[in-house]
Amino acid sequence: MKARFHNRREVIIIPVGNDKYYKPDEALHELMMQETIMNLAVDIQALLRILVEKQIITRDEVNAYREEVRNSPKYKPTLDAIKRERDGFTAAKQNPNPEEYLRAIFKAKMDGKIK
Repeated sequence: MKARFHNRREVIIIPVGNDKYYKPDEALHELMMQETIMNLAVDIQALLRILVEKQIITRDEVNAYREEVRNSPKYKPTLDAIKRERDGFTAAKQNPNPEEYLRAIFKAKMDGKIK
């Protein structure tokens, strides 16, 4: 029986932003970053599969360690910041009043909170 580790999330390739087409260096950098992330994900999945198939570790242990690492001081602040950003963009996307969102963006820019 082969172990399969699915993160329960689809792998989504983020397209290069429209403005990047006019900035080839930035577009190439963005694509290289995406490629690095995908290569890392493939390598990790392969390693986890080997460890489980050789019965060195169980899937439950992998999940427990994953949560332990996610909650460690090294990773938790970054993961929390990403979640906050994602939640903010999701809320903005669902907001039926785009003027309110634009006002908030403008205020944050004027306050120096965003570039």
